[in-house]
Amino acid sequence: MNRLVLAFALALFASEAAAQQACVKPAPPAFPAPATAGTLGQTQIEQHRDARDSFFSAADANLRCLDASIESRMQSLFASGAPMDAELRTLGAAHETASRERAQTYERFLRLCLAWEDARHTPFPGGCAVATP
Repeated sequence: MNRLVLAFALALFASEAAAQQACVKPAPPAFPAPATAGTLGQTQIEQHRDARDSFFSAADANLRCLDASIESRMQSLFASGAPMDAELRTLGAAHETASRERAQTYERFLRLCLAWEDARHTPFPGGCAVATP
C-alpha cells in the first residue's frame, strides 16, 4: 500500500512540475518613449500594436497555464491536507508578475499611441485601446 501511495505522489508531483514547466512567460515588447511618438509613422505604430497583440496572446496563454497549475497544486494540497507550500507560492508570484507585465505593456502602448495621436492631431486608425469582442 505504501508503494502505491508513493507512486501516486511521485506521479502527481511529476505532472505538476510538467504543468508548471509548460507555462512559457513571454518577453514584453519594447516600445519607444511617448516623447518620440511624433517622429513615428503610422506603419511603425501599427507594428507596435501588432507586437502588443502578439504579446497579449502569449501572455494570456501563460496566465491560463499558471491558473491551471495553481488549481492543480491547490487540489493536490487540499486532498493531502498539506498547507500551502513553496511551489504554490512560486506559482502565485509568477502569476502576479505575468499579470503586472501584461497591464504595464498595455499602458506603455496606450501612452505611445495617444502621444502619436496628439502629435498628429488625428486618431489612430482602429484606436489605441485593445478591441473587445
